[in-house]
Amino acid sequence: MKISFLKTRFVGYLVLFSVLSWFLFNFLLNRQGTIMYSYFIEKPTRYNLERAERLASSIYQSFKKEVSIPTIGNITSFINKYNDIPFLSVNFVYQDDNGTMNSVLNDVKELDILSAEYVYPIKYENRDVGTLMVYDINKEYEKGMSEYDHMLLVTRISFAIMLVLLLSVLVFREYSAVIEHEKRKAEYRAVHDGLTGLYTQKYFKEFLQREVTRSQRYKRPISLIMCDIDHFKKFNDTYGHLCGDMVLKTVSGIVSTDVRSSDIVARYGGEEFAILLVESSMEHASAVATRLRQLTERAIDIAERIKSDVEHTAIQFDHTQVHVTMSMGVSSYNGHEDYKAEYLISEADHALYESKEKGRNLITIFDPTTKSFTSHP
Repeated sequence: MKISFLKTRFVGYLVLFSVLSWFLFNFLLNRQGTIMYSYFIEKPTRYNLERAERLASSIYQSFKKEVSIPTIGNITSFINKYNDIPFLSVNFVYQDDNGTMNSVLNDVKELDILSAEYVYPIKYENRDVGTLMVYDINKEYEKGMSEYDHMLLVTRISFAIMLVLLLSVLVFREYSAVIEHEKRKAEYRAVHDGLTGLYTQKYFKEFLQREVTRSQRYKRPISLIMCDIDHFKKFNDTYGHLCGDMVLKTVSGIVSTDVRSSDIVARYGGEEFAILLVESSMEHASAVATRLRQLTERAIDIAERIKSDVEHTAIQFDHTQVHVTMSMGVSSYNGHEDYKAEYLISEADHALYESKEKGRNLITIFDPTTKSFTSHP
């Protein structure tokens, strides 16, 4: 719940930051557009409109004076000369012998010809030569400003798309992490007991079956310790189930601490625990019997340590100190054929039953060779 809340809060902050970034980005673009319009549209138009009209008329008068012979070369020279005037542009349009409309400026389009502000028909000896066209460059500024606004729109859309993609990726990443975390928790809960955190009986049996198969293949001994808390039902009836849960968690902590990291500990039943010991890779004794004896001795040592720690641990509950004891059964397997995991469990269970029958708080070892039980405190 806490992780989910943190993830939700993170996504909220991310969305808020994105919205603020969007407004800031648009503010800057709008401010830039205002400045562009003010300096490139309003001021040139306001201060140069009358001047443009005077200059256009002056250009027309100059054309009549300077171009005495209306050849294309003379007209082109004049157009190039007067195209350097600020805020104005000059062009000349004429018809060739085939009646096709041509322009002195080759890069001028038909739309540009039709958009001239000042148009002066030119005649020589009552013959139409063409048309002198003067353009107000402020119109070009307006066209440029229109293109600039278009680019602003494209920029905004691109930024919005990138922002949405970024948010999508980040949100997907965060929720993927949440889903992965929940998946791992589900996988953990599927194989671990909710109260003690130990492995479940189902997982333990599956693991034991794999270890028995491996033991048969590689002749590697394994040992099993079955543990049971003595008089646990009576204890529950006396102190209540909450205290019983406290005992289970305390005992499971002791068991987990006293075994090796390579050993498997499971809550096998209500108050019953199972411990599987496997031979480590560092053990290289050649004789299987020797390795089996060494592993069995280690299992007995671990059982004695667990039994002693549980017996001497005072469990504090509701201003009351309680003590419990454990009975244990130990059995080992040397890897011979025609053997099943159920056999090892049954042998350790029978050894545990012997400990119960002989007064509890005992450790009983089953000898697979002689099929006998040996108990000791």
